Amino acid sequence: MTHKLIYFLSQSHIRSTIAEAWAKKLSLRDVTFISGSWKKEQKTPFINDALHEYALSAPDSRSFPPTSELLQDADLIVTIYDSTHELAPSFPRKWHDKVIYWDIEDPEQQEGISVKWACYQEVCDRIALSVKKLEQDLIEV
Repeated sequence: MTHKLIYFLSQSHIRSTIAEAWAKKLSLRDVTFISGSWKKEQKTPFINDALHEYALSAPDSRSFPPTSELLQDADLIVTIYDSTHELAPSFPRKWHDKVIYWDIEDPEQQEGISVKWACYQEVCDRIALSVKKLEQDLIEV
């Protein structure tokens, strides 16, 4: 397998951070995982708390905004959005074959600490399953 760059992208860098943390636990070689946001990066302790449930930590890497150069260099752009509350970004036609969309709820849309916390746990589970499927897809390529 040649070296690949996988770019996780979400509106506020919350779900893409979770995806990057899960992806970095995969047993794939020659793959770099990074994440970013298409709007303002948001910080929340719920990311670390949800990942801690699985003995994971949030990546130390910074948020990479979607520049033309980064989008060009990425082998796969995983766009994580909540179709109920967000519009996924559109990409130029030349990149359509390397963009996939995961429609995963934005836990920050929830009201109340306990409901938000439960949503973060569910989102973390959904992202983990999506990343594991992505691993299988990358191995098959």
